[in-house]
Amino acid sequence: MAEPTADFLEFCYAFLNAFYHDGLNRSIIMTQGGYVGLAPKIAHQADCIVVFQGCHSSLILRPKGDEDYLVVGEVYVDGLMTTEAFLGPLPGNWRHVIRYDETTEAGWDASVDRRRSIWQVEDPRLGPLPQGWVEGNRPMQHVYACYRDIKEDHANGYDPRMMLPALRAMNVELQEFQLVRLLKKQSLHRDIRDIRLPAL
Repeated sequence: MAEPTADFLEFCYAFLNAFYHDGLNRSIIMTQGGYVGLAPKIAHQADCIVVFQGCHSSLILRPKGDEDYLVVGEVYVDGLMTTEAFLGPLPGNWRHVIRYDETTEAGWDASVDRRRSIWQVEDPRLGPLPQGWVEGNRPMQHVYACYRDIKEDHANGYDPRMMLPALRAMNVELQEFQLVRLLKKQSLHRDIRDIRLPAL
């Protein structure tokens, strides 16, 4: 067996260091559906995991009364971090990966078909763009496109196939939550916020 290289040892150190810091004040959890995740230590069994449309992280909410929820914190849940909550699992041999690009020295989300050895930025679960939308130019092949609404003559970086009307058309079950307060161990005395957001 070959000795590990300095680059490999540096990678291992960076990974363990990141895992340690990301794991501080967190607990490993398992959902009723069998998903495993990393959640704030203050989370408990009565809390629920919610994936908000447009939010980069899943959140843990704590029911307070009939319609109100406290935001406990963000949660990582393996199997729910790449829009599976909205679109279901990736089909067949497709897998989500982070593809490293040497030019930008950054990792970019991509989907890989392991059987055919092809990768693409577009999510294979999404169909064609809705009528009236076109994809803008990509500065590089691995960067997400901007999308242009021809009728309204405006562009944005958010895929119209993931907007609320498109999700409803795909019969994705959506729910609205009333968030009343951010609950954090470090600062429990936050201002009360009343925000209404569409969520799953």
